Amino acid sequence: MNKVRVKKDNKVLYVPEERLSYYLREGYDQINDRGEVVKRATSGRMVPIAEYNRVVEELEKAKALIKQLQEGKPNTNTEEAETEDSEGESKRRRRKG
Repeated sequence: MNKVRVKKDNKVLYVPEERLSYYLREGYDQINDRGEVVKRATSGRMVPIAEYNRVVEELEKAKALIKQLQEGKPNTNTEEAETEDSEGESKRRRRKG
């Protein structure tokens, strides 16, 4: 009987591989020996609405940036842009966004 490691918050358990799907539904992540997530929990978790909204906002910005890059347009909405002066040295300047 093989055992796998699962983690939820700061609790780490060794469970039989046959019970893994149950623990994933309960909100546990499967982890490897180094503590890296192998499989994410499939349910059993609550996400604060503020965090959800932040992630949705980031996703929308990333999609807009990808679309701009695919169309070959430069990103004009960045906070910092690098320019070269007459001597060829790069300068950083702030853009309003």
